[in-house]
Amino acid sequence: MERLCAGSRADGPDRHQGVFRLQSRHQLFPQVLDYVQQYVRARVNFRGCNPCELGLQKYIQRMVERFGNAIQPDEQSGEPPLLPILNPYKPFGSSAGVDFKTVKPCQATRTSQVNQVALDTARWESSAAFQLESARDVVRAYVKNDHLEFSIPYEFQGRKHAYLPDFLVKVAEDRLVIVEIKGQEDEQDRAKHQAARKWIAAVNNWGQMGRWDFIVCRDPQLLGRKLREVFHDEEATPMFR
Repeated sequence: MERLCAGSRADGPDRHQGVFRLQSRHQLFPQVLDYVQQYVRARVNFRGCNPCELGLQKYIQRMVERFGNAIQPDEQSGEPPLLPILNPYKPFGSSAGVDFKTVKPCQATRTSQVNQVALDTARWESSAAFQLESARDVVRAYVKNDHLEFSIPYEFQGRKHAYLPDFLVKVAEDRLVIVEIKGQEDEQDRAKHQAARKWIAAVNNWGQMGRWDFIVCRDPQLLGRKLREVFHDEEATPMFR
């Protein structure tokens, strides 16, 4: 798994300022308001509460974060594309040098440069590793995201966090997939996944690391099938599942 971007960022304060300078507030506000109204109609269940409670800080913060992560530049209107902010000292990473000791249960590998998968969850990750080893027709290489220093920054409830996806999978020479094995999602998981989509959009716009995709697999037994769908979707835009 060569050339994995360990220190890239898809976002930052300067980036936001540059985008929003392109339009004045009186142009942006009606657009954002329309999206908020659509979101409230489609996704908010008040359960008999007064709609004014939506103005409470905890709900406002959640919506601001969710919309902030989802909004991307309109390139067709001349806005500059989203691009990654690289770590100048280590713009690329690799699994070739991963070497560490662990007390976690491990599973041997044949399709990874790291000879063991350290399992955080014995059943789910063990099943996912088995599927990755079995899907030789589509998986050229993979690595568990452990000691790779591969993380994606995101915000949740006003605080900055780092998202560490479960696996990185190479399905072609210039095609990589970030894989998250997840059963039930909570609000923080959704923030992580949206940040991953934004990170991928930036890296794909940059074009120096091939094409990336992101999938959330809710059943490890279906992981091989999901990766095949990504592999055979050569001409489509990146898939976010």
